[in-house]
Amino acid sequence: MRDGRLVDQRRREVTLRGVNARVSGIFDVTFDDGRLPLEPIPAFDADDAQRMQAFGFNLLRLPLSWSALEPEPGGYDRTYLDRIATIVDICRARGILVLLDFHQDAFSKEIGQDGAPRWVLDRLLGPGNYPYIGGPLDDLGARRAAPATLEAFRQLFRNAAGVQDAWAAAAAVVARRFARNPGVLGYEIMNEPIAFVIPDGNAALLAFHVRVANAIRRVDRRHLIAFEPDVIRNVANQSPLPSAPFPVRATLYAPHIYTAVFDGRDYSSGDPAILAPSMEHAAAEAAAWGAPLFIGEYGIDPNAPNANAWITAELDLQDRLRAHSTFWLWEEISSGHWGLFDGDSSEAGGERIERTTALSRVFARAVPGDVLEHAFDAAANTLRLRFRARRNAPLDLFVPARRYPGGFVLRCDGGPIAASPDAATGVVSFRCGRGRGEHVVDLMPASIVGDTK
Repeated sequence: MRDGRLVDQRRREVTLRGVNARVSGIFDVTFDDGRLPLEPIPAFDADDAQRMQAFGFNLLRLPLSWSALEPEPGGYDRTYLDRIATIVDICRARGILVLLDFHQDAFSKEIGQDGAPRWVLDRLLGPGNYPYIGGPLDDLGARRAAPATLEAFRQLFRNAAGVQDAWAAAAAVVARRFARNPGVLGYEIMNEPIAFVIPDGNAALLAFHVRVANAIRRVDRRHLIAFEPDVIRNVANQSPLPSAPFPVRATLYAPHIYTAVFDGRDYSSGDPAILAPSMEHAAAEAAAWGAPLFIGEYGIDPNAPNANAWITAELDLQDRLRAHSTFWLWEEISSGHWGLFDGDSSEAGGERIERTTALSRVFARAVPGDVLEHAFDAAANTLRLRFRARRNAPLDLFVPARRYPGGFVLRCDGGPIAASPDAATGVVSFRCGRGRGEHVVDLMPASIVGDTK
């Protein structure tokens, strides 16, 4: 990490662009007491990783379920960790890092969609003091706001019955397993925490994050740790600025961006100015925390007006503000919404082409210095990249073939660069300039160059 930005082992500034994927066998939605499963969850295999690589994704945010990891107190399921390791290995073979996300929606599958095991609810609420809700899951919004869900969060952030210690111990079990795994980017402490339900919820949330982060750091000093603000940011589009940086090193600030999706605003106008304030606030929040900005989720219903324009505008902002991100969602077979595919990714004709094209665009994956400007024009398919070099190392650009059927032209400081993308990854690797000065890379369709002759 350097000045709030991520760098690789060659000290190049890197950019991570990826996607979330709920995976069968990892995302726990089944019961052993006769209740119906909550929803069907797709499988994930090497073909999925290959498709992700072809879109330019170099990061997978993988939601984990505490209920599957620790179904009984202290009884950690090693086969569950093995299944996670299989996904990590599949992704690593395609150059995709994995962020292991301690996910929850409505606190637990017992009362919501996923998260804590039943024994945790028993500790927080008392056995029999909450409904055992099965599938099908067609009322997630109601489950998120249900009294049992909100009370579980109240008790969690008060650390009733030492449940935060149990959460931290479970996180440490995962971190210990993957501490030396180069395919893992890091660990996310909790998806969409609900702390505003108690007085001074932000302070309680910070204390929880620090407790879990320290537990992870005791067993893994290498990987990154991502932490989210209170879920209320999803509708408020900002969070309070902290008075001090996050006290544990090597972290990512990981808000979700759903501006004009869940906040009552309308993006039918397609005006990017509607989306900018939330991302600008997020960048300021990340700077105050002393952490790089990682947008753990952003997404929009593909049937919404200007959905793909929304994606383009969000990526433009991420480029400008130097944010990393994972889109929600890879595929979804339970409701048909949000995913990049209408059904399973292996089904012929299921790819939502306009959606995947909006996401699959040129970006600088690794730059041998500090990025000063990164601007991609999605309509013209042109990139302008300006950077201050720190060392003489290759610069890596992802260039999707689908956007350049007639080829492209690449220039460094105005002069032509002869370089071709790798057939498997779509990455163009080249050197631009000498010394530590400022340099400019331009990429454009070959047809534009031909038109100007």
